[in-house]
Amino acid sequence: MIFITVSQRGYSDSELHGPFTSVDEGKQNVTDGVDRGNDGDETKYTFFETTPEGMKELGYVQLDDECE
Repeated sequence: MIFITVSQRGYSDSELHGPFTSVDEGKQNVTDGVDRGNDGDETKYTFFETTPEGMKELGYVQLDDECE
């Protein structure tokens, strides 16, 4: 199963989306059509896969709006 976390620069909370059956399904549901960060801030979408050994980070998409 695939899960996606969304974290925003300057905020301590994050969102968890999923489970999805594939990375493509997760991308369609969470990042399709997104072309800037939440509220114009740096926003990072991190993709994880659950495996028998635990959680494995697959990669991320980072939108660098208004970053220094």
